[in-house]
Amino acid sequence: MATERTCCEYILPIKKRRCRMLVKLGNRFCGEHAIHDASNTERMICPNDGKHTILKSELKAHLEKCNSRIIDAEYIKIDANAVLGETKRTDKIDRRPTEEEICEVVHKIWKCYEEDVEERLIVEHKRNELVEAFLAENQELSEAKKKHLVQISSILGNIESSGVLPSSPTSCMFELGAGKGQLAYWISKAAPGGKYILMDRSGCRNKFDTAALRENPELAWKRYRCSIEHMDLSKIDELKSSRQILAICKHFCGSATDAGIRSLQNSGLKFDAALLAPCCHHKSRFVEYGGHEFLEKWGMDDEASFAALRYLASFATNGAVDIDTSDGWKSLHPPVELGRRAKAILEIGRAIWLENVGFETKVIEYVPPEVSPENLLILALKRSNNNKE
Repeated sequence: MATERTCCEYILPIKKRRCRMLVKLGNRFCGEHAIHDASNTERMICPNDGKHTILKSELKAHLEKCNSRIIDAEYIKIDANAVLGETKRTDKIDRRPTEEEICEVVHKIWKCYEEDVEERLIVEHKRNELVEAFLAENQELSEAKKKHLVQISSILGNIESSGVLPSSPTSCMFELGAGKGQLAYWISKAAPGGKYILMDRSGCRNKFDTAALRENPELAWKRYRCSIEHMDLSKIDELKSSRQILAICKHFCGSATDAGIRSLQNSGLKFDAALLAPCCHHKSRFVEYGGHEFLEKWGMDDEASFAALRYLASFATNGAVDIDTSDGWKSLHPPVELGRRAKAILEIGRAIWLENVGFETKVIEYVPPEVSPENLLILALKRSNNNKE
């Protein structure tokens, strides 16, 4: 009779359940979580990233290939675009606010949105013909894939209507946090004559890079692996040789968006436009955030208020429809709506930051909330000399 194997006893903090990996006979934890066993002597936390563990005996070899390592390259300058440093470290995320701090900010959020934010928000659910045709021909796609493509269609539609498609050999699209490269893939199909530079801090299978180059072998396409905090854009030859540059990002998490905006400022290059669709506002950090001027106007430019803003922003995306709203701050206004307004306030702050460094901006709801609750983008176009105030 076969010996029954059991699952790892480690409780995943976010999912609130046990790890489902099988364990060796006599062990309590799987290999990845063996570090939590009091008798563990073989595994350690990776020095590059506390989110995974490695065998001590394989440390040297792992550090040479770890996806979280900082590679040695001319374009890497440690913390070049950060205020304090690396934003991905979980131990540097700001603290959770107290109930009193949340109550103090709730009224400010509500009033700020109604008097200074709502009128600035624009609803533009645009479409791109190429993406829409693909969706029509592939009805069997999962709902998740369809939603991603609807977002890409609107982002591409906004790029087209703004006249900033990278359509010539002297124009370039630079994508921050490119991930699998699906957004760049579709933009390159609409404008195959431009240059495409992608960056992401993690390694991936480059599925869409491969597809783009297979479909168009002449396409000018290159990917860099680097965290945006450490990337010196003035060292990227493809950007330096371009006359027009469009910076884009889709679902760039937390303070990475702020580091991304800083990277454009610090580069010394002429970015004609930026289309930024941030996400995960609950991962933003007070010291890294760039929209302090707007928060100061509304008495929210302090660590306690920002902690409350971050916390409340999470309620727009965490399905807070079934929580108890009978007392405390939750009884003052609907939590989901508070979260939506907190996100909008943070994006207006970033838009004003961009305006102060020479851009004209719009904050756009580019897809309905049922497609994605992370549905705001900042469209920033470089202000011409004739329009300078």
